[in-house]
Amino acid sequence: MTEPAKSSKSWVLLAFLVGIALGAGAMRVYFTHTIGTWTPAHRFTVKLDEDLRLDPEQIRRVDLILLEQRKSMEDLRSVWKADVRLLAREGEDQIASLLTSLQMDAFMKRHDEIHGRMVRFLWITDADPTAIAVSPKP
Repeated sequence: MTEPAKSSKSWVLLAFLVGIALGAGAMRVYFTHTIGTWTPAHRFTVKLDEDLRLDPEQIRRVDLILLEQRKSMEDLRSVWKADVRLLAREGEDQIASLLTSLQMDAFMKRHDEIHGRMVRFLWITDADPTAIAVSPKP
């Protein structure tokens, strides 16, 4: 291959790589500054404003209502998650009450394989076992 042909292929390749880098950078800026701040509540407010032509005070109040609703939903979700964990522990307790100590060891091993290692602060294997455990914080 001649020297000018190699040079032109190098420039094409360089232009292609620069284009990829610039495109990736532009996408990063776009996602960071637009979609990253585009929450469902914000989309709802924008759509509501488009449909109903809200004034600035109405938009502000709708945003406050949605913020309060989000907090209430998160509070409910945390209570629900605690209730589900307690219910799961009750099931584990009932199963554990049926097992011998050898079976209990195998049960815990299998449990950890299925659910992942859990931090147990109390697991008693007497006649009335208690499976109080907390999952690791995310």
